[in-house]
Amino acid sequence: MTEDSQRNFRSVYYEKVGFRGVEEKKSLEILLKDDRLDTEKLCTFSQRFPLPSMYRALVWKVLLGILPPHHESHAKVMMYRKEQYLDVLHALKVVRFVSDATPQAEVYLRMYQLESGKLPRSPSFPLEPEDEVFLAIAKAMEEMVEDSVDCYWITR
Repeated sequence: MTEDSQRNFRSVYYEKVGFRGVEEKKSLEILLKDDRLDTEKLCTFSQRFPLPSMYRALVWKVLLGILPPHHESHAKVMMYRKEQYLDVLHALKVVRFVSDATPQAEVYLRMYQLESGKLPRSPSFPLEPEDEVFLAIAKAMEEMVEDSVDCYWITR
């Protein structure tokens, strides 16, 4: 009982001075160990606490529906997502809409436009306000997510 009260005292003290990370990380790891991820609990957790960077992309992909909640299908689904990413990127290069010199955020925008049927006839057409918003989100995601495939799917 004393050990539990000391731990609670310590937790309360750490929380008051701004160090909540240890308990949060442990509880997130427990949530992520389930065979079927509980999206409601993950959503609640991500609203209440900051996500550790090592789990951020995974949690976002599950919450956004990019990955299913079942662990065993994550690798297969990401393989399909990567193939789709590469196919769309290749299509844009073939029609010379993007090149290797095109900024990555703009590549993501053009990929999204192609997939949604909103690709303009020419890259020189002015951007719509929603395209500007997409670019801002893509640039922010580039700073947080290392993998370009993950970055595109999360931004999308």
